[in-house]
Amino acid sequence: MRRLGVKFEVVSPFAGTVGRICFRAGEKVEEGDVIVTLTHNGITHDILSPVSGYTDSVEVEGGDQVIAGMILATIIQSNDA
Repeated sequence: MRRLGVKFEVVSPFAGTVGRICFRAGEKVEEGDVIVTLTHNGITHDILSPVSGYTDSVEVEGGDQVIAGMILATIIQSNDA
């Protein structure tokens, strides 16, 4: 089902390796939920959802190497989330 709303991009704040992916496309998320974890210099960082809504897409897989500014996922903001 295609949802309507404002689309937010979850971007990587730094280069690293994708660890855990916590949501799949279409799943409900709340603001502050962990979307993915990134590892950089041996430290794991949680990347959080900026809004409540539904994941529109997840652009990475576990083990992927990412660069700063790369889109990790997109979220459609929704008040019913």
